Amino acid sequence: MSTPHMWTIDSIGHALPHPELRATFLREVTFTDVRELPAVIERWVAFIEDFEAERPRLEQLRALVHDNGRLPATYTAGLVEISPEELRAATGRRGRRGAA
Repeated sequence: MSTPHMWTIDSIGHALPHPELRATFLREVTFTDVRELPAVIERWVAFIEDFEAERPRLEQLRALVHDNGRLPATYTAGLVEISPEELRAATGRRGRRGAA
């Protein structure tokens, strides 16, 4: 984000664009050793800032799809182009299903 922002746990949670991301963030800050919290929070703030920096490109893509019914042939996913394995690793699941 271009302007300084006073981040709190609540404001980070509200800035995350999807409920699953919010839940993952809240689990991380709840179960992380307090000495490690600054690094966890910095990582999530960086994610939000990167996501917001991409917002104009995403809005442009949305307009192109609305006008043309499809993404342009030159489209590359960039920020969201990750494999299922990377996504599981990022959420800490690493393929465990149904673990209680």
